Amino acid sequence: MAVVKMSAPLGPEEEGKGENLKQGVKMILWLLGRQGKAGHPQRRALLDPLKQEEDQPLEARGADHDVLAMNRIMRVAKLHRRQEVDMAQEMMQDLSVLALRELDSMNARSLSSVLWALAKVGGPVNPTLVQGIFVRTKEELASFNAHDISNLVWAMATLRAPSNDLIHDIMEAAERRLPQFEPRALANTLWALATMEVPVDGSFLEGWIECAFVKLPGFNAQALSNSLWAAAKLGIEDAAFIATWLSEVKLNLPAFNEQALSNILWAAAKLGIKDEAFIAARLSEAKPRLPGFNAQDLTNSLWAVAKLGIKDEAFIAALFSVAKQKLPGFNAQNLANTLFATAKLGIQDEAFIATWLSVARLKFSDFNRIEVQQVATAIASSDCWNIDTGFQNMIKARPV
Repeated sequence: MAVVKMSAPLGPEEEGKGENLKQGVKMILWLLGRQGKAGHPQRRALLDPLKQEEDQPLEARGADHDVLAMNRIMRVAKLHRRQEVDMAQEMMQDLSVLALRELDSMNARSLSSVLWALAKVGGPVNPTLVQGIFVRTKEELASFNAHDISNLVWAMATLRAPSNDLIHDIMEAAERRLPQFEPRALANTLWALATMEVPVDGSFLEGWIECAFVKLPGFNAQALSNSLWAAAKLGIEDAAFIATWLSEVKLNLPAFNEQALSNILWAAAKLGIKDEAFIAARLSEAKPRLPGFNAQDLTNSLWAVAKLGIKDEAFIAALFSVAKQKLPGFNAQNLANTLFATAKLGIQDEAFIATWLSVARLKFSDFNRIEVQQVATAIASSDCWNIDTGFQNMIKARPV
């Protein structure tokens, strides 16, 4: 199944007031604040008050300036939340150029914060900067605390930039500091490792589960969902952990958003959970919220329904109805997994298949070898679909 993108971990701007916050984002703020460039009016409104001190070294700036910069410039990292993605990405491109000059002076919090900001805003990243951060992280890893490590691995996973040379050292550092991880950091760290599909040592997982049990009361719905999804992805089979997490999910069900509900269904199918009452409750909660599911949520849910052999016809009908409306937004992997689940469920909805075919033709060049195999297998297993010869020839023409 496709990797599910989760919500961001606790960001530097959410850490509270005082020295922890200042140290957490000071380098980002200083680099951005020094630009003082003309451009977008909102950009000028954020940066102009800092111009008068732009030539002063960081050490010479007063505490009031740092607080002003933090209050203003951290709004930039949130611009994407207000649909101002282009401006935020432009500013982060400027940041990348400046950050490269300052890598040697960055401490642990600055390194993790810069990578977190790049991942949070999204868009193209400077690979030289990312690799430079990895090099400096290896040098400074002994001074990384639990929060720094959590933000770092979350950013690596979100940027799809795992470093095989670094991840083993990070996991060793994380294992030593696991008791200092907050619940959200525990969940996001496990999610990041699962997303990057890196081998995880048994000792790390044992330590993670031990700490997670102790801090379970602090896990909110998102943290429960993230960690259960990651456990399923990593193949964790600790019966006590799974049973406890499922119990907590039941208690927190109304607080789960659409993505979390989808991920719980996917995890239940991956873990082979046969608790009919648990599954029925998930379906009951999810059904009225299906219109809010995105392409990945729908794909995960379809796969889970097929894997679990769910017979709830009303839920399946509602799920396929929403999926049909949103098929144009499915990527190649979503389309392949959806058709595979459709075949496994024995669905014979001609209108759905026709819509699927029209979208798949447009995106067929994006299908990789595994996805082409999935589609071919699905078509071969269902002789009741009206699949035209032209599309079948497209499949045969692609090497498998």
